[in-house]
Amino acid sequence: MLIALEEAPAIPDYWLGYLEALLAAGQDADATLTLDVGRRHGLQGAAVEDFARRLGASAAGRTPSPAPSASLVVPSPPPSDRAERRRNEKLLRKWEGELIALLKRGKFADAKRRAEAITQGFPDNGLGWKTLGALQWADQQKAEAVTAMRTAVSLVPEDPEAHRNLGVALGTLDQYEEAERHLLRAAALDPKDALTQCSVADLYQLTGRNAEAEARLREAMRLQPGDGRTVEDQRRHTSLLFMMSHDPNVNAVEWFEEHRRYGEKLESALRASWPRHKNSRDPARRLKVGFVSADFNNHAVASFFEPLVIHLHQHADLELFAYYNNHAVDDMTGRLQQHFDHWRVVLNLSDTQLVRAILDDQIDILVDLSGHSTLNRLPAFAYKPAPIQASWIGYPGTTGLTAVDYYLADSDYLPPGRMDHLFTEKMVLLPANAPFQPYAASPAINALPAVRTGHLTFGSFNRLGKISADTVDSWAALMQALPDARLVIGGIRTDNADNNPLSARLVAAGVALDRVSYYMRGNMDAYLALHHQVDICLDTYPYSGGTTTYHALWMGVPTLTIEGPTPPGLQGAAVARHMGLEGFVAADRNDFVAKGLYWSRHVDQLAAIRAEIRERWRQMDNQKPEIIAAGVHRALRYMWTRWCEGNPPVSFHA
Repeated sequence: MLIALEEAPAIPDYWLGYLEALLAAGQDADATLTLDVGRRHGLQGAAVEDFARRLGASAAGRTPSPAPSASLVVPSPPPSDRAERRRNEKLLRKWEGELIALLKRGKFADAKRRAEAITQGFPDNGLGWKTLGALQWADQQKAEAVTAMRTAVSLVPEDPEAHRNLGVALGTLDQYEEAERHLLRAAALDPKDALTQCSVADLYQLTGRNAEAEARLREAMRLQPGDGRTVEDQRRHTSLLFMMSHDPNVNAVEWFEEHRRYGEKLESALRASWPRHKNSRDPARRLKVGFVSADFNNHAVASFFEPLVIHLHQHADLELFAYYNNHAVDDMTGRLQQHFDHWRVVLNLSDTQLVRAILDDQIDILVDLSGHSTLNRLPAFAYKPAPIQASWIGYPGTTGLTAVDYYLADSDYLPPGRMDHLFTEKMVLLPANAPFQPYAASPAINALPAVRTGHLTFGSFNRLGKISADTVDSWAALMQALPDARLVIGGIRTDNADNNPLSARLVAAGVALDRVSYYMRGNMDAYLALHHQVDICLDTYPYSGGTTTYHALWMGVPTLTIEGPTPPGLQGAAVARHMGLEGFVAADRNDFVAKGLYWSRHVDQLAAIRAEIRERWRQMDNQKPEIIAAGVHRALRYMWTRWCEGNPPVSFHA
């Protein structure tokens, strides 16, 4: 490779690709020599100096690279002998063929070992590095994966998949600017690739560029139209629904109709073959109730569900089944398993296999806890595997499926009659949708910061993708009305705060950055401790906060929210009303500013709310899991009685 570079020295990418490969392989001495040769041939620039810095640090601190595994055949450096070169080329082709075959067969551990062998034996082989990076990423070896992906991009700069892999990884790591460069490069190299368009859309949604995200996703759907039955079709349509929920220009009816189109695609070919359920129509018998979720782990959904399933499991007339659509196992998973009579891991089951498992278990009532969130199994619900099906907790909106009979909520979130027309399901109104379970090691509430500072400090701990242009404009209007106010924002990279996407929007809206403090994403202790700096949180629009709003309240910090036009926009208002805090629910931007000004003039009242909030919380029935679980139990029995009598689903209060 070095000989080839000396013969074609004018292509910097070749030099950098080979140098990155040598560094990643631990061949520091060879990398130093090659860099020296490259510089003599005119290799220069910022990328070269960055590499030299990293090489110097590596040479100073790297422990000696381990010898290659005895099972790996590592060829010598490129020989001058033509016959030996041919033998090495033949060996490389053989290894590449084996690698591709292993990937096709799903033998990912073996494929990873073969990719490692290729990168060690042939460090300038782009396929090996590209594959190794993807498999390391899948194994959560994120730092190693990014190094491998960068090497692949340097070695095969015209490979769109290499750029896409790196772009997706960098976006996940909040390195948005560089991620966008690689994803747009992938799109330019292969403009007809729908997957790349989806990846660009995901990145734009992550950073709050929702209109651009939706346009890219619709382009992907145009490039690869489907009938809604494939996994990719379903993912794209679900992503579209999610992106539309963040668009202030989408009204509630439009959003609902898109859900209906999703449901129609799934169900149109299935309704005629829905099973005639033979479950015994005995209204008093023990019921088999199944819960389907990918979030039976340390996830917000599980934190709401756990207190309820503990009480539901105590009802002798319920036999509980878990259909867990994930492989993640943690302390929450272990705790939840104790409260189910049957635990099924179903991630590797196809939709028809999952349907068969549910039918074999003779489930009476099947409950979806995911809606249109990641790793949902709504396509299985479209087969109607249980006589009664419902959706609850995991998604603030309809499934769009006629196969799902009920949607469980509460009257603060979905007031009777107000949103019924936006759901294909009938409404079941519980005492509360679900109880919030505070973090066990939560710090104590401190005194209101404004009493000490003399000005309000606002805060936001929602994900960046929720902070739309409308949200920024509302925040800016309030900050301009209160020129002494400050803003604390969590979950944003702080190493490049001046240039992150949110900073640019805040400045454009008239908010000076010296009034804004950023904090990177941290553990739960650090996250909750940040609330000690905040007087009032500011909600996002049109997709309001849920779990973050509860966390803030538990720390004594109310959230100022604007009611949105769709169910996701009602979450913040529902939480406030649960806690008797109507004074933090605004009708529009002007009202948002007016209410912020009111609280700036009533700091003593705000301090009193902060001091008493946890005691108020403990006294409220709608935060007591035993009361909510009793409502769920009543709802399940009533649904079942109606089915036994041959009556259709209806909306009701439980």
